[in-house]
Amino acid sequence: MTLHDLQSEFCSFLRSDRATPLASVAPAAQRGLGVYHFAHRATLGAALRDVFERTHAWLGDARFEQAADRHIALHPPSSWTLADYGAGFDETLSALYPDHPEVAELAWLDWTLRAAFNGPDSPELDLAGLAEVDWDRARLVINPTLASRPIVTNVALIWQALDDGEADPPPADRLPSEAVLTVWRQGLVPRFQTIEFVELDALGLAMRGESFGAICAMLAKSSAGSEAAAAQAGAMLQRWISEAVLVALT
Repeated sequence: MTLHDLQSEFCSFLRSDRATPLASVAPAAQRGLGVYHFAHRATLGAALRDVFERTHAWLGDARFEQAADRHIALHPPSSWTLADYGAGFDETLSALYPDHPEVAELAWLDWTLRAAFNGPDSPELDLAGLAEVDWDRARLVINPTLASRPIVTNVALIWQALDDGEADPPPADRLPSEAVLTVWRQGLVPRFQTIEFVELDALGLAMRGESFGAICAMLAKSSAGSEAAAAQAGAMLQRWISEAVLVALT
């Protein structure tokens, strides 16, 4: 048996549901195989509990452990670091709880906030130079940690209540219409906010290198007139600056 064959057999053993003996392992070492089998799953489960703390609190121990076992069975680790393990856990939960979309949305928020914390740094915007900017031609550099997802529930309220340690978080409730949840890091603090799709479109234009003038033109087409579009663009820009969504201008 080659080393590759031995490693492949051992990996299959770790990922199997039961710690069955391996013919390639000496009888004297068989007892230790159970330790490795248990430790493999226990370590991955602990990584999921660490990242998805609010999702765990929402589901409870039994249902979270069931979901974790399902994810571990379907998604073996593929990175050198456990910091990457947990990607796609929201999809596992979506399949397990199709009638409870808040569960997958909570998991996405847990994961994306952690990813934002570990994400790349960004420069601080030069506020002193804003008065001299040609806004029609200016291109906006958006925070590289920004991520977004459409949502249909009050997941933001639920996550915040769980994070605050409330004994009775609000029940899951459907939003009147689909919205967008955004996540980014301001300084060293991950943040999230619910926005409308028109703002997501504006952010998308900025991230594709379009000018602020092009963003204003898009808003004018989707609003009740140029004055309303100018007010909307100004409000967005002011918030993007104050919350470090906007990090530079070119």
